[in-house]
Amino acid sequence: MDIGSHRPEIASRSSSDRKLSLAASSTVHTYHCLCTNLLVATSTPLPALPTRKNSLDKAHIMPLPPPPSSIPIRGDQHKSMDHYGLMLSTTQDRQAEMIRSDEGFEKRYLQRCGRCGLVVGYQLDWQQFDGENKTGKREDVVFLLPGGFVTTSEMVMGKTPSSTAIGIVGVTEVQA
Repeated sequence: MDIGSHRPEIASRSSSDRKLSLAASSTVHTYHCLCTNLLVATSTPLPALPTRKNSLDKAHIMPLPPPPSSIPIRGDQHKSMDHYGLMLSTTQDRQAEMIRSDEGFEKRYLQRCGRCGLVVGYQLDWQQFDGENKTGKREDVVFLLPGGFVTTSEMVMGKTPSSTAIGIVGVTEVQA
């Protein structure tokens, strides 16, 4: 999947004007919340995904698969996907949050860990994209916040993201 040509509104949010290809592989990369709950399975490692450069959060942009079609696709009509990513064990806020961004305001639907409630990502509203006559939440992409995920191997080894990541606060640092 070539994000630069299929989703120009997303590509324009990255720092580069060149086309970005996702580095997909046959390996499934899994990521867990800081509480160890499995949240993301993707064929593209998070560091290889494009990021929002014009946003303070520097979120990873992960395309989501389209909903299953009711019409089966046969033989040569089947399109191979270079990237496949799924959100697992997450809950989504029913009401959108208005967030102030560099370009004004954003209407975000927050994705939370299903176990601990940590905000790990969000989806944007269609109204924020020029030329689109759709309403409601975008279902084709999710923005994953850095610092809220560890790989399965890091989790097994007991590692956590660096304390300099956005939003990471140790339990000893919380003031009553």
